[in-house]
Amino acid sequence: MQLAQLEQGFLDGVMDRDASVANAFQAGDISAEKRLAIYHNNVFSNYRSALEAIYPVVSRLVGEEYFYHAANRYVRSYSSRSGDIHHYGREFAELLAGLPGEAELAYLPDTARLEWFIHEAFHAANHERLDLSRLQGVAPEEYGNLRFKLHPAARLMQSDFPVCKIWQANQPDYNGEIAVDLNQGGEALLIMRRDFVVEVVTVSRSEFAILSAFSNGINFSDAVELALAAEPGFDPGEFLQEHVLNSTLIDIH
Repeated sequence: MQLAQLEQGFLDGVMDRDASVANAFQAGDISAEKRLAIYHNNVFSNYRSALEAIYPVVSRLVGEEYFYHAANRYVRSYSSRSGDIHHYGREFAELLAGLPGEAELAYLPDTARLEWFIHEAFHAANHERLDLSRLQGVAPEEYGNLRFKLHPAARLMQSDFPVCKIWQANQPDYNGEIAVDLNQGGEALLIMRRDFVVEVVTVSRSEFAILSAFSNGINFSDAVELALAAEPGFDPGEFLQEHVLNSTLIDIH
């Protein structure tokens, strides 16, 4: 057997895909199956722990047993593509959407997406505030051509469910009403790390429209048009003052 075949066979055995090459690992008094089981248990346990650290609210909502089996299915279905385990788990919401009983837990994939964005925001790079003198140096006739860049830790999401309230009600220090009315409508959210704390805040339709436009490289003039289409009363000046000062917007070109 070639080395590459042996390595692939070992990986397949550990990941429960194929144990047909198990005999290649036979040595001493321990069977090949038991040898592979040691690695299998360690790998799956480590990945499950990583997923539970990223998705504590999902774990709490579905219970330990459901989460255990969902995590195992994820580990078998999605390979890590990075040496940094913080990058593992991005597609967990996608997997949850395809599990049996999803109709009864329709809010669960979006809850997982929110937790992934929180995880990404926490580990994102830092960035200095936007130097306001740069805005002052822009000629008025060029305002419409400005393109704003969002902070590396900023994330945007929309949901048909009140996922922010679901997330808040399942925090360890939450003391309010636990019950959440799933029929109360969806939310537009800005997820942002300020200092070392990730905040999840609801934003208006106009704010979401213009921030999404900026994230897609759309210039200020066209982004404002999108915001006004979402909410005719949108105030661009008030929006800029808030999101430049709180560092949601950190660069212009």
